[in-house]
Amino acid sequence: METSGVKYIGSKASLIPYIVKCIDEQAPNVKVAIDAFTGTTRVAQALKQKGIVVTTSDLSWASDAYSYTWIANEGSNQHLQERINTLNALEGKAGWLTNSYCDVVAEKEGVVRVWQPKNGRKADAIRDQIEKWELDGDIQSWEAKTLTTSLIIALDKVDNTVGVQQAYLKQWCTRSHNHLKMELPKTVAGPKGKHMMGDCLTNAYEPADLAYLDPPYSSHSYATYYHIWDSLAAWDKPSLGLKTNRRLDRVSGSEHFDSSMSSEWNSKKSALNAFDKLIQRLPVQKVLISYNNESLVPIDKLLEIFKKYPSVTTTKIDYKRNIMCQIGNAAKEKTDDQKFNTENTEYLFMITK
Repeated sequence: METSGVKYIGSKASLIPYIVKCIDEQAPNVKVAIDAFTGTTRVAQALKQKGIVVTTSDLSWASDAYSYTWIANEGSNQHLQERINTLNALEGKAGWLTNSYCDVVAEKEGVVRVWQPKNGRKADAIRDQIEKWELDGDIQSWEAKTLTTSLIIALDKVDNTVGVQQAYLKQWCTRSHNHLKMELPKTVAGPKGKHMMGDCLTNAYEPADLAYLDPPYSSHSYATYYHIWDSLAAWDKPSLGLKTNRRLDRVSGSEHFDSSMSSEWNSKKSALNAFDKLIQRLPVQKVLISYNNESLVPIDKLLEIFKKYPSVTTTKIDYKRNIMCQIGNAAKEKTDDQKFNTENTEYLFMITK
């Protein structure tokens, strides 16, 4: 089952066959589903291909663009190929992206090399043109989001990071030398879904048969890991700070900090209670949860709150740890044994309420 998306530390792309099998065997009559932490929408794409109507949600602004590209889109996007040809032919012009992330010195004197200047200039010109088309009424909102997704994917292919946008390589990697080129995103066959931006603990979801939950596993926020994708989606050209030129509204302690981007799953103190609250409030009968044995909430604690439900089944999957989890801050929370061991255990919990 083919899905699309950017590099993502929480991606479930390789686990999709297990997720689909679990639903086929334990919830075979699902027609409507909620993907509450949709991220890059890969699982939602798989569910849509199974004929399921999916509502996606996420705090991320980029997820809104992804969903309107693959889940909540208006059908065929073939007519956008001409727009992409036009965008690919644009001359580059340095703007916010180039001046912020393309071989520049950050406020705290760190050198930020996310993209080579040639690709930054191209991306600036492309994103400005997409915005102009939308403001002029030449394209609809979902079309602008599809084109923005195409640009994000193109930038993801020529970036100079270790996979998260607060860890930049000091020297230019091989792929960063390639030329930025947009491609038309492949559409996903299946019924049209919808997207809800915001916190899953407050979103007013409509009734569904199943909810899929893939929450953050650590104390590190995806709002900081992928802040540039959110900036490209909003194209708000925000003020920046720190050695990595992070959006100031994603810097805790900053007067500009946007607390609405905080997740209760990033704290040991609140994650377990958030799990309990979310499972109870979701208007579904079945809840499928992806989790692993290195998460903030220990598995045995999670199983304790599941005991109140009529049925819980557990599927264990031996899984190769994402290389990004072994680098920098992500590795600090791990024991020496965990750092040495490249395998972990993924769990799928199917709860019947």
